[in-house]
Amino acid sequence: PMLKTIGLYLNTLANNGVPAKNRHLAAVFHQGGGDAVLLNDVYKARHKVDNPNIAVLKELHDAGVELRVCGQGLMGKNLTPAQVLPGVQADLWAMVTMVNLQSRGYVRVG
Repeated sequence: PMLKTIGLYLNTLANNGVPAKNRHLAAVFHQGGGDAVLLNDVYKARHKVDNPNIAVLKELHDAGVELRVCGQGLMGKNLTPAQVLPGVQADLWAMVTMVNLQSRGYVRVG
């Protein structure tokens, strides 16, 4: 559900004249949500269906949204960064990512 919300927020900013250079959004995937960023074959092996998030994640990435996934969460599921979609940054730990983003002025939503 948050992917749709991120897209709506991004579109609201764009439709109200906020220039792309001033739209700074990041999506951090961790715990159960980390599967959303898996390559289709990896996702399908785990869930028996195609990854329904691929198109929207590509659109968000192409629109400049930073996509990050928790490396600890990947390891906990016996996955590697090579198994996530292109454009998704595998970080050390979602907690470190959140602290770093907040220190850069990002605000946590959701």
